[in-house]
Amino acid sequence: MAPRAIWKGKIGFAMVSIPVKLYSATEEKTVHFNQIHRDCQSRIQVPKWCPTCDRKVEQSEIVKGYPIGDNQFILMEAADFANLPVKSLKTIEVVAFVDADQIDPRHYNKSYFVAPEDVVGDKAFSLFLQAMEKVNKVGLVKLGYREREHLASIRAFGGVILLQTLYYADELRSAEELKPKSVSVSEKEMEMAVTLISTLVMEKVNMTMFGDAYREALLGVIEAKLNGETITFEAAAEAPKMDLMDAMMASINAAKAKAEVA
Repeated sequence: MAPRAIWKGKIGFAMVSIPVKLYSATEEKTVHFNQIHRDCQSRIQVPKWCPTCDRKVEQSEIVKGYPIGDNQFILMEAADFANLPVKSLKTIEVVAFVDADQIDPRHYNKSYFVAPEDVVGDKAFSLFLQAMEKVNKVGLVKLGYREREHLASIRAFGGVILLQTLYYADELRSAEELKPKSVSVSEKEMEMAVTLISTLVMEKVNMTMFGDAYREALLGVIEAKLNGETITFEAAAEAPKMDLMDAMMASINAAKAKAEVA
């Protein structure tokens, strides 16, 4: 099935405007559950209920409200959001190009693909895609989507543009209060820590190597229940208690032994 566009508009490079569509670049595969009444195995319903009218309300009756006091709200209609005088509602506005390492990794949020809307925009899209690859820079853009203006980054990626929404600077939390107290580290401890890290270094990573073991095990239990079977798991053995140096040495030896077998 062809991917479905979730936003349509233009991407603007100064005075250049290219019609594009936005597609989700990821797919969440979390196992979801419903709340069930154990006794009768019926699905628990959570209707949208108006306490004043004392009745269930339909989605068509619901509007957004901005709180201004106790049980007081400014009602907002769909048109109020759609008619805001903000350029980014219809255009992915490119505001700057920067080196990728200038963006704090905490900023990155969700990923999307940007592709040309039609063949009319293919040439302009391809031109700027190749130009971004040539300069090896990341673009910072503004995008109005889902009732807020997002800060985002764009970069060339696999023949399309990868757009990643970014948290604003004032949405980032400081780690200052979480830092450990200053402690002294011996040269031997540092040497062993670096050695342990080096045993886990991959020259070229293949992300398909890493699967969701929790999800697979959970689906296995569900499949077993469906077939009237019972799965039992052995409790994971607890790691023996060691001091830091012994634990690092044991880890290094285990990694070396594993590498020899491979």
